[in-house]
Amino acid sequence: MHHQIIMKGVIYFLPVLWVSVNCARILGIFRVPFLSHQVVYQPIWKELSLKGHQITIVTTHPLNEPELTNLTEIDVSEAVSAALKTTSIPEIMSKDVPLHSKIHKLFQTHYKIAEAVLSHPRFIEIYNTTNVSYDLVLAEGTTSPILYAVAAKFKVPLVGINSFGAWTGLLSAMGTPHSTSLYSETWSTFRHPMTFSERLRNTLHYIWTRYYLNFEALPKCDQIARKYLGNDLPYIQDIQKNMSLLLQMTNPILYEPRPNVPTVISMEQMHIKPVKPLPKDIKQFLDKAKTGAVYFSLGSNVKSVDIPKKLRKMLIEAFAELPYKILWKFEDDYLPGRPKNVFIRKWMPQQDVLAHPNVRVFVTQCGLQSVEEAISRRVPMVGIPFIADQSRNVIRLSEEGAAIALDHRTVTKEEFKNAIIEVINNPKYRKNVRRLAEIWVDHPLPSLNRTIWWIEYVIRHKGTRHLRSPTVDVSWFKYLLIDVILVLLFCISLILFVLYKTLRFILTRIDIEKKLKQI
Repeated sequence: MHHQIIMKGVIYFLPVLWVSVNCARILGIFRVPFLSHQVVYQPIWKELSLKGHQITIVTTHPLNEPELTNLTEIDVSEAVSAALKTTSIPEIMSKDVPLHSKIHKLFQTHYKIAEAVLSHPRFIEIYNTTNVSYDLVLAEGTTSPILYAVAAKFKVPLVGINSFGAWTGLLSAMGTPHSTSLYSETWSTFRHPMTFSERLRNTLHYIWTRYYLNFEALPKCDQIARKYLGNDLPYIQDIQKNMSLLLQMTNPILYEPRPNVPTVISMEQMHIKPVKPLPKDIKQFLDKAKTGAVYFSLGSNVKSVDIPKKLRKMLIEAFAELPYKILWKFEDDYLPGRPKNVFIRKWMPQQDVLAHPNVRVFVTQCGLQSVEEAISRRVPMVGIPFIADQSRNVIRLSEEGAAIALDHRTVTKEEFKNAIIEVINNPKYRKNVRRLAEIWVDHPLPSLNRTIWWIEYVIRHKGTRHLRSPTVDVSWFKYLLIDVILVLLFCISLILFVLYKTLRFILTRIDIEKKLKQI
């Protein structure tokens, strides 16, 4: 009887023990105040919560799902919005802004965001508490590493995450090789293969980036981190270099394949969801589009209501002359001069709209998340890029035959109409989108499963020191073999000098002997 009681206790206790060992406390910090970024991260913290981990998330876009009982969300949207009141991200990231100016202004913006987050009362309670410990910090990367310092304060592994391909400064910190003849900056429009001029400019930009990071940006980041988290921290660059894992949204279509280190992991289509029924009015409108429908949206950062009046006038006139239904995400209740074939709404369930069989083309700014949604729903595109990586994306898509690229600064009504008609009527565009869709998701594991596995891998092994690239710990002087090259040059010079002296000695002796014979 006593034995049976013990066995029952063990059977009852084992699942509890298993949960306690396998469930971790995770702190996530997602500070960029744009839905297009946050929708990439939301499935990750939701899945971690569903797997039993205790999750605390600092975010500008909380899920607010009561059934996630072990998820605590701290909404910092108001604080971040107040900090960015006089800052326009579309202006900073405009394709008209030089690349070095973009990076400088991005850092200035992230200084403001980091201070807004670190001074938030609820977050102060978290990083100043002494009775709660964490097993992992999951932090959004982008450009500034300031908030990585929270992981150092808690003395736990750090996992960085990006909603697009990481920029050069972050990849270099991870030890990923970066050849300026092959790889350009995330926000650059240099094509592959680059011309001599592009390689020269790319190299100069890389040199400037290293200078700017080491002598301006990182010292400022370190100063802000210490202001809030205390002076008992490693230097911010060392914290970044000790990152256990970097998760980034890349794919073999928009990004050139590169030799990443083992701790740089690719994700894709994280936010793609199963198709849901459309709202009744949108469904009715699209059902009637027997000749096809055009879906037009510039995403969440560039709003149609804010585009130049000249461009808006051209769009309205072009849409009026097209024989298709037009579904337009327009952030106002009223569109002056709206044609009869145009349906407007402030917000659209974009993934479900693109899944409708009558949607034949997506006119888009070509942000990464919009491109992923179009590809997943097999809809070809007409790309009109405005900011950030959008120009790069549409160039690659047009090279793949899945889109036509237009410039919003110079496009005419006829060019715009012809691009839409060409994409709708030429089957090659839809065929190429289907081809890309098959390549994009052909992995051993779905992206979310793969991402969660790697996060839990870091927790299980308390970091990834065993996967750390040796390039992280070597100086640029040694990495580029400058010392070896100098020694080799010295040896070659010494050999040449000895040969020169020897030859000169021999010639001198010959000349002396000739003179002696003449005497």
